[in-house]
Amino acid sequence: MISIFHGDNQVESRQAYLDLIADLSKGDLLHLDSKNVNLDAINNYLNGPSIFGNHKALAIDNFFSIPKANLDKLTKMLGQTDINIYLWQDKLLSATQCKIFPKAKLVLSKSENLMYSCLNSLKPGNLSNFLKIYNQIIDNDQFDLLLWYLKGNYRRQLQTYSKFDLSILKKTYLQIIELEFQYKSGQLSLPKDIALKRVIANLIK
Repeated sequence: MISIFHGDNQVESRQAYLDLIADLSKGDLLHLDSKNVNLDAINNYLNGPSIFGNHKALAIDNFFSIPKANLDKLTKMLGQTDINIYLWQDKLLSATQCKIFPKAKLVLSKSENLMYSCLNSLKPGNLSNFLKIYNQIIDNDQFDLLLWYLKGNYRRQLQTYSKFDLSILKKTYLQIIELEFQYKSGQLSLPKDIALKRVIANLIK
């Protein structure tokens, strides 16, 4: 599976990308920048055995900044592998660029987007409005980015000020941490979007 992170909110996009590959760095991850891409090294990595006996993953920063001749060769190479590929670009990609990998998961970070509306809707008794925005985010396949935002938002509220009861908020925060662990380790018994919706609904209902 190929995941592409891009958007005009570079800070948000970069952080989401790094958070997603952080756990992979403990295993068999090849993380490269467009400036030090070596096609032979990547080909050997993709087709060679895993050093740690784990599933391999490849992450490339500013993939679309690679010179066209190498980009075309690398695009073909990545389209023929089954390992997870994570690509990050420091800007908003064009529709044509996004179509290079037609089956890729696109994670778009915009300066003004649904995430901010979603976080602003996290108020006691505002469940109906929250769910409308939440469903749009899930439809846009931005579950992982929302999870990252929620953790940061609740963590800040616990350290500063919150409209929620702090004991309930802390419980919700810990439940989200546990949900993320189960989701990433394949132990979650419910669909991830339904599980997260239930956790948040118990807080803001």
